[in-house]
Amino acid sequence: MQARDDQRYHHGDLRSALLTAALDRLEADGPSALSLRALARAVGVSPMAPYHHFKDRKALLAAVATAGFERLQQHKLENEAAHRNAREALPAGAANYVRFILGNPNLYRLMQSSEFAERDTYPELHRAAAAPAGTLRKLIARAFEEHGVQGRSIEDCARMVWGLAHGIGTLALDGQISRDAAPELAQSGTAAMVEGWLNR
Repeated sequence: MQARDDQRYHHGDLRSALLTAALDRLEADGPSALSLRALARAVGVSPMAPYHHFKDRKALLAAVATAGFERLQQHKLENEAAHRNAREALPAGAANYVRFILGNPNLYRLMQSSEFAERDTYPELHRAAAAPAGTLRKLIARAFEEHGVQGRSIEDCARMVWGLAHGIGTLALDGQISRDAAPELAQSGTAAMVEGWLNR
């Protein structure tokens, strides 16, 4: 029966199904609930089938974190497309970043884990993680270009925007500030920073 169940999936389809199941289980039950055998049961394949795609549990977690960064990048691109200029997109993006954290708490903590720090071991994860940061830097560069700002470090400004949103989001996760107020707090704080950069 399991062999026939395995055949329901093409090679890439099974990997996608396993990742979808892993993302759902991660948010419902936390990272300790993720195992390759449990995911095999969840999608109805043999216990060994997931090992064709993930060599071990850590490889699975890295793939889940990669999927998280890909989701985050999609959110960032949609935010940028929804605003007519970078001056508006930056504060709105900070609010959306906090909403992403609050909507995916276990996933976000996994994405920020130092467990995957080795770039050579997890190149796909590091490429995915770099994409949202790159989008933020490009948006700041666009804001500076639109307003004739020169002499400011785009890298430093990007760290400030990310640090504010990350800090507010994680504080809200830990109950230190109101979850309801957190997105607006990130938006207004980022707007104040951006206005300071553009009006000097």
